[in-house]
Amino acid sequence: MLGKVARGLDRAFFQPGSLHPDLVAGLALAGPVAAGLILFRQPALEFLLIAIVIGGAVHLTALLLRLRIETSPALVALVGVALCGPLSSPLWPLVIAFAAAVLEVLRGRYWPRARVHMGVLAYAAAYLASGGAMAAYQRPGSPLVFPEPIAQWAQFYGGATHFIEPITLYVGNVAGPVFATSLLAVVVGMAWLWYARRLSLLAATSFLTAGVVTAAILGWDPIFQIDSGPAWFVVGFALCDRRLLPEQPLARPLMAIAIGVIGVGLRAAHFYIEALFLAVAAIELSYAFLELLTGLLAARLGLSRRRRLAGTESVSA
Repeated sequence: MLGKVARGLDRAFFQPGSLHPDLVAGLALAGPVAAGLILFRQPALEFLLIAIVIGGAVHLTALLLRLRIETSPALVALVGVALCGPLSSPLWPLVIAFAAAVLEVLRGRYWPRARVHMGVLAYAAAYLASGGAMAAYQRPGSPLVFPEPIAQWAQFYGGATHFIEPITLYVGNVAGPVFATSLLAVVVGMAWLWYARRLSLLAATSFLTAGVVTAAILGWDPIFQIDSGPAWFVVGFALCDRRLLPEQPLARPLMAIAIGVIGVGLRAAHFYIEALFLAVAAIELSYAFLELLTGLLAARLGLSRRRRLAGTESVSA
């Protein structure tokens, strides 16, 4: 027994890439989840249970139906629920968790080549459908609705204003999504993903560069705009996940740059921090459809060419 435990710890510390992908992702999410439970307590616990119970039920159903599962629906559901505000009605985390889990099973069954994080996609769809109803934030320890830092900046300050200390944003003692407010916890999770060879540094640095340059061009404070737990949560757990990145090497930094420009650039247009969530979902989905259409076109052209060659050979005979 002790030998098995020792071998398991040895793999975890020195060969994390050999662990099951879901275990790697689960360990990476442990930090943001723990931070959310500390900062927001009861709402965080309720949302965590919703994601685990609904995602787990969908996972179990898929196993009973012998459907292909690439990523645990529970983990995908948790990422989607993590973006909800603590004061959101439990209905929205429930809807997002169910949609994310079911979409992930359908993706694995019918469209496994689609490199789209279904948790972020489910959140984006619910956000647009509800007019942002789940973006109901509060500061830790306060029962009142309060805007997250980017919304505060856009509504009351603007420009290069710096009204919150970077260390406060880094720790996460501000209003924001329930499991994505603490940048410190998110960075620890991203570091673990990188150590386990699941996170693309190229995509992360491309996003960082694009975000800083965009903020500087618009006359905003780059540190304030980039020092964001919610932003890096989506970047680290969706955009930079190697399993979700395009196969084409050039497409990876280009996608990250596009998301950095759009996600940061639209913050002052009443989209706030959610602009980045929507940008990730939209660009990942657009690229998936582009790959699908390109593949169908290539297959059609290949079939037409084979038919012409077959016709030429029959005439020659």
